Amino acid sequence: MTLLQISLLSIALLIITVLGVYALYLLRQVRAQEERQQQEEAEAELQLRRHQQELVKDIRFIARSVLQQQCDISEGVLRLEYLLRGLDPDVWERHELGALREHHEEIRNMPILEAYRALTPKQQFEFDKQRFRLEEANKSAIERELQWLIEYRFPQVTLLQ
Repeated sequence: MTLLQISLLSIALLIITVLGVYALYLLRQVRAQEERQQQEEAEAELQLRRHQQELVKDIRFIARSVLQQQCDISEGVLRLEYLLRGLDPDVWERHELGALREHHEEIRNMPILEAYRALTPKQQFEFDKQRFRLEEANKSAIERELQWLIEYRFPQVTLLQ
């Protein structure tokens, strides 16, 4: 073997060694990135689970508040519709909540907050009278549905399991 061949072989071995070390470095980086990604996904899942649990807790709280007459039926229905659609939109469409949906359809366009305060006292009285009439007409059906909702376990919300 000549000096040139030994030099070329040494350079080739050096290049292979450097490339091997670099490949090992890249492999470690990929593994570290995958581990960070798994940790981030686990944290995101935990945060989503907590959020879903809070939504369920809020839904049950509002339903109980309406049943205990601590919250108006109409206000409770508006809040429940928003929370249920945020948690599991299919629940809002269940036949067990038909009276809630009907009541929501009747009141959803009624003025609230600033729009309500902008009305004249006579207009406010008319809207209040209409709302009270609807609440009284739907009260017993809504109370049954609220009781059902308190006991419902939300099986389609997979992270709660």
